[in-house]
Amino acid sequence: MILHTLIYRFDDEVTESQRRQFFDGLQELVLGSEHIEGFGYEAHQWLPVDENSRGMTGQVIAQYAAKDLDALRKFSEQPDVHEFLTTWRSKISYESAYANHPEITFAGRRTLRHTEHTVTVDAPVDVVWDVLVDVEGYARIFPPTREAKIIEGSETHQIVRLVVDVNGQVQSWVSRRDIDHERHVIAYRQLELAPLIGHMGGEWRAYPLTATRTQLVLTHDFKPKDPVDGKVAGKFTYEEADELLQGGVERNSVDDLGAVKSEAERRVSGAA
Repeated sequence: MILHTLIYRFDDEVTESQRRQFFDGLQELVLGSEHIEGFGYEAHQWLPVDENSRGMTGQVIAQYAAKDLDALRKFSEQPDVHEFLTTWRSKISYESAYANHPEITFAGRRTLRHTEHTVTVDAPVDVVWDVLVDVEGYARIFPPTREAKIIEGSETHQIVRLVVDVNGQVQSWVSRRDIDHERHVIAYRQLELAPLIGHMGGEWRAYPLTATRTQLVLTHDFKPKDPVDGKVAGKFTYEEADELLQGGVERNSVDDLGAVKSEAERRVSGAA
């Protein structure tokens, strides 16, 4: 995808109505061409410093997209494009600057998303805790989990390979789980990341409400991988990957909490 970005500055005598007619006509011209896939324009958002800035500060930014440079060239060579620009140059006075470029991949800091899901379990905290610590049992009780295998473990930690159905695709990763038996908290984070993920971590927390009831909390802190050539995992924009991750975390959190609740309550019922 190639973008053609234009920055316009109109002379003071050009009215708002004339500007609107110009851009409405440009949009009709651009979108009527088989060579152009999209078009948009927006007013520049002014800062106080813009009044004294050197160089050209635009009033309107327009952008249209073509499949590649060849398509953009073919559009620019169309007679009706030249006719449109010549006509408007005779009506109003304006300056414009432009650049042809692929979609820009932004570098820099992207904030983590944080989610928290909870459920009340009709089972003692020790029963709930036994379900949480038995990570290799997750494949039996968690609907999305196909396999969970401990690679390394001790009383206070586990390193686990998980195979999980995420958004209809089977994915595998390695997680570390640090286990606090006294506080009933398991802190986890992915060491070997799933294809879309730049960071994934969180906690399981089990709080005794009464002798027979437990509040179970599952948190996630996550973000997608930074794009390479504009794409995450070679398929998605950052926004698409972020949306997929949010949906996956939401569904799997609800499913996983429900699975722990059902298993713990089943154990209590079986023991009664």
